[in-house]
Amino acid sequence: MPGHGGLLSVKVVMSEHIKKVYSFYSWIYDALFGKIFEHGRYVAFHMMDVKANETVLEVGVGTGLSLPLYAKDVKVVGIDISREMLDKAELKKQYYNLSNVDLFDMDASSMNFANNTFDKVIASHVITVVPDPLRTLSEIKRVCKKDGEIFILNYTGCNNKVISGFEKFISPFRDKIGLGKHVDLDDLLRCANLSVLCERRVNFLEMCRLIKCKNNSVLP
Repeated sequence: MPGHGGLLSVKVVMSEHIKKVYSFYSWIYDALFGKIFEHGRYVAFHMMDVKANETVLEVGVGTGLSLPLYAKDVKVVGIDISREMLDKAELKKQYYNLSNVDLFDMDASSMNFANNTFDKVIASHVITVVPDPLRTLSEIKRVCKKDGEIFILNYTGCNNKVISGFEKFISPFRDKIGLGKHVDLDDLLRCANLSVLCERRVNFLEMCRLIKCKNNSVLP
């Protein structure tokens, strides 16, 4: 069993791997994944039901595909670990004149935001990719206001048992190419003390889950 230093080294290596993978994907991400995940992106936006003057954090904002959906009276902050993905998001910010959007190169498991900062936080296709999903969820809870809303949109596989078994088998390969490892999302949410308020299956063959939770953390 590796010690604390060993675990830290593993997470650093994994983070660097993710950066390299998404540095490559940044050039083709919109064309490759834009349409594939479009349905979930729009359903998530409507489920969030963002009100004027609310603050929203997009964890893993990527190339900023969802940024133009927000009204200009909503403050949106996007973070990502890939500088190349953020550069694409910055181009969209300029093209659509999104003065309400701020973008930061930041690790989701160690965010530089104060406690209780955001009304709503959404993590799209992030939880199965990060080295430490539970720590990332803990950080999301920390920066979200008490009784704020947390949205998790992630690939979780098909309900079909045969297909699901195959997906678990190829999980290590999927992880290597940056598509995420198999994670028991329900167990993860229990460990993070997050209760599901509602959820929907979205995207092709309903292979992704969109989950809405209320933040029940009490932080100073």
